Amino acid sequence: MVSIDLDMLKQTVMARGIPGFEDEVRKFILENVSGDNSNIEVDEHGNIIVLYGGEGPLLMFAAHMDELGLLTTNVFDDGKISFRKLGGIDDRVLPARHVEIRGDKGYIPGVIGFPSPHLNFEREQNVIPWHKLRIDIGANSKREAVEMGVKPGQPVFFKKHWTILAGGKAVSTRGLDDRVGVFILLQLARRLRTEPPRDRRVALAFTVREEIGLWGAYALAAKYRPDAVIAVDTMACCRPEITGEMRPGGGPALRLADNLYIATSKVADMIRKSAEHAKVNLQVATGGGSTDASAFQRLGVPAAAIGIPLLNTHTFAEIVYLDDIAGAIKLLLEVVYG
Repeated sequence: MVSIDLDMLKQTVMARGIPGFEDEVRKFILENVSGDNSNIEVDEHGNIIVLYGGEGPLLMFAAHMDELGLLTTNVFDDGKISFRKLGGIDDRVLPARHVEIRGDKGYIPGVIGFPSPHLNFEREQNVIPWHKLRIDIGANSKREAVEMGVKPGQPVFFKKHWTILAGGKAVSTRGLDDRVGVFILLQLARRLRTEPPRDRRVALAFTVREEIGLWGAYALAAKYRPDAVIAVDTMACCRPEITGEMRPGGGPALRLADNLYIATSKVADMIRKSAEHAKVNLQVATGGGSTDASAFQRLGVPAAAIGIPLLNTHTFAEIVYLDDIAGAIKLLLEVVYG
């Protein structure tokens, strides 16, 4: 099985990059593909496309750079800051979270306030909707907050913890969706750098704004029209009546269907055959939400998605098993070279 560089995985996850503000993770990716014997492009939307090989059909692998985040909307007289959500964040996980605002003078630490249980005499247990929550940066007035560099329209990033679980079998943090996919594509780049394909072209696409509507993938589909696309993303795990028998640690999954797509048969068959040849245990599952694959399909490109089973998706305690990542790398190398 492929060994996992935990330090590089951590660096990939920790790079900041929310929808529309992917510049830090984009810089990290470019640093890790620079010097490749390839053609590297950053398009007008911020997508990164790394092309290998010179002739033949174009096979594209896509993983999105962005993660969930917030955007400041107002600074109030008491120095507290309102925000809006960028991506599918459950209101239940927002209170008492540590954040960083990218202000005019650098990153400003803050927390999303939450009423103390000591003062909750009514014993109310209702979920506080996001628009009633405020970020507290320690300022006592609007003037003080503004002087610290805060204003409306600034990106807000969640602080992340990094925890190794089960003696190194799994890791937990925020942002594994979809930095796991980014990490996998960077591992493919290492091999493609020294062994470009001879009978096809391969593109590694790192897309923007997936969490708010797959917009980066739509732009790439319209421009490149690849012959086939495989989206590499995480996959919410596990609810048997929806996801089937998929389990964490059981291997990467072929995502057969979700809310917006059904896998194109010829691409799904290619994935199945590659898994068989590489002796990778391929799980088969369906899911909620969607991936970049659906954007390509809507513009007529044959597509399928590989899902890495992820526990606690879109929370601050996402969990991924390293064997599933290793299995996906081995599988996709077989797709390219098998």
